[in-house]
Amino acid sequence: MAIESSIINPAEGAAPTMGDLDDQLRACVGYFEESEEACRESRILAERDRDYYDNDQWTPEELAILRKRKQPALTINYIKRKVEYLRGFERRMRSDPKAFPRTPEEEQGAEAATDALRFVGDQNDYDEKRSDVYENLLIEGTGGIDVIVERTRNDDSKVVYRKVAWDRLFWDPHSSEKDFKDATYKGIVIWEDAKAAMQQYPERKDAIENTTSTTGAMSQTFDDRPRNQIWCDSRRKRVRIVQIHYKWGDDWMVATFTKGGFLVDPQVSPYLDKDGNSCSSLIMRSAYVDRENNRYGDVRSQISLQDEINKRRSKALHLMSVRQTFGSKEALLDTQKAKIELAKPDGHVEMNGGMKFGENFGVLPTGDMAQGQIALMQQATMEMQASGPAQALAGKGTDGQSGKAIQAQQQGGAVELEPGLDDLKQFSRDVYEATWMRIKQFWTEEKWVRVTDDERNLKWVGLNKKVTLGEKLSQLPPQEQQQMAMQLGIQSPDDPRLQEVVEVENDVSGLDVDIVIEEGPDISTLQSEQFEVLSSLAQAGIGIPPKAIIQASNLRNKDAILDEMEQGKQIPPEVQQQIEEMKAALQEAAQENQKLEQALANREQEFALKNRELDLKEADSQTKRMAVTKPGDQPEQTHPLDEVRKMADIELVQANTEQTEVETALMVSGAMNPQPSESVSA
Repeated sequence: MAIESSIINPAEGAAPTMGDLDDQLRACVGYFEESEEACRESRILAERDRDYYDNDQWTPEELAILRKRKQPALTINYIKRKVEYLRGFERRMRSDPKAFPRTPEEEQGAEAATDALRFVGDQNDYDEKRSDVYENLLIEGTGGIDVIVERTRNDDSKVVYRKVAWDRLFWDPHSSEKDFKDATYKGIVIWEDAKAAMQQYPERKDAIENTTSTTGAMSQTFDDRPRNQIWCDSRRKRVRIVQIHYKWGDDWMVATFTKGGFLVDPQVSPYLDKDGNSCSSLIMRSAYVDRENNRYGDVRSQISLQDEINKRRSKALHLMSVRQTFGSKEALLDTQKAKIELAKPDGHVEMNGGMKFGENFGVLPTGDMAQGQIALMQQATMEMQASGPAQALAGKGTDGQSGKAIQAQQQGGAVELEPGLDDLKQFSRDVYEATWMRIKQFWTEEKWVRVTDDERNLKWVGLNKKVTLGEKLSQLPPQEQQQMAMQLGIQSPDDPRLQEVVEVENDVSGLDVDIVIEEGPDISTLQSEQFEVLSSLAQAGIGIPPKAIIQASNLRNKDAILDEMEQGKQIPPEVQQQIEEMKAALQEAAQENQKLEQALANREQEFALKNRELDLKEADSQTKRMAVTKPGDQPEQTHPLDEVRKMADIELVQANTEQTEVETALMVSGAMNPQPSESVSA
């Protein structure tokens, strides 16, 4: 495994202004050896913690004693169960980055930034790398990822995540922050064959040869991990190569060296932070830091309980499977043979004549000792189960409880996991912030990011997309296009001004966003996230059209599904023709009804006029009769009530006549224009 340089092109880096390179080499070597010496005990404990996870929980000395006692070495690995549960829980809680704009004008750019971050994360399988780092945090206590930029064959800048194993990392032993923000140096160390190193650094063969010649006699190790300030293995011709990131003044420097000299000279880191200052590309995190600045993980607190469980279980089994005896020398014919027989399930012990069992020879009871060991082991087991993720959180030990009670216990147990998961979330945010800074710094040309996996409708988001005048005009309505073209004096589609770049969409170099790690299921793109939101709204009873949900989904062949839905809404042609005919008939009937209503209104006015004329004629006739009649010949006077009754009867006859005429007209209209049935109109 070779150390990948954090510098894209060393020739482009700033030359060191720190004095003589020999002095700088001594300083870098001193940094590394200081870290190795100060962290030695912590690393030994971290290696032990890893061994316990890997089921190696007995030391060679303990195993030798047990073999001598003929006592079994039992291992009940609770530590691995705890760690595996936490690793599985982390996988269920994988989350995505989301960029939020700082101004309303940057809202569209923030969505593009979110897609770019998720695109880079998917390219680098960040979920798997983060899970590996989380495993290191749980067991050894420290993990890291190097966020660098590499040039592709197309001379494109690719953001790359390189996960660094915990035993390849070193750091400033005076640093006390979990995220190493207060460290003055940190780096990566590996062992590599001297021949391979010379091929990788052909111009620095002398430095590698100096390392093997001056320090080779010191080495007696075959271990492939840094320890004991040994820089080479003379038997296998291997050298230790260190890449160090360290502060010098206000700058972060990067250099690669071995004991005999620099393989890559010190230079200012090419990567910038959000304030525009040089920064280290190595993102590191620790789970816990004690008062001596030793770093450790969750496993450290479970070692003593794990030891007690193993040793008491082994001791109890030993006490129950062997016998302790007492007796005089004359009691047994062969004491050694008697011990062998007592160890057998069907063993037989012969005693000399005249000897009595229980007086001259007997077996000491050890059951109480075995029960005591079992009782203490059970207490240790309960303590182990209470530490870390509880049984209820894992869905165990909840027999006879209601669903709400189990859910309440799981929520309470999850509180214990929050600090560790929050540390991991902060680590992810640091990685994505470094990623965004690499994007802003090195993605200077137009770049397209895929935002959907739809095979028939691939969608892309353009970063640093150059928009020409012609493209800008095409986005306007036709009338505005003509007005704008007339104002600019553009009369031909071949006008060269149409190819001029007038703006840059989603310009990442000037885009500032706040990156937040969202909790919840892992969603690769914003389109998938929008689909989840629409689905949840539809399930909540909000009227979201099914077409909108399908359009937002990543279903394959969703265009065909939408076409089928549209065809399902179409009415057969013959039914459509009947409906059109019915619509025309209804329109004609409405017009006829309007005419009839107008005619009826006219008739009512005519009836009113005729009634008035009749009243006038009747009054005139009455006047004439009264004028020609003699006083003695006048008829008998009628009562006024009789006159009112006569007038009411006349008006009733007229009203009945008008009603009969209206009903007759409506019946004729309905017969000429029949109404459509409900099944057809539906």
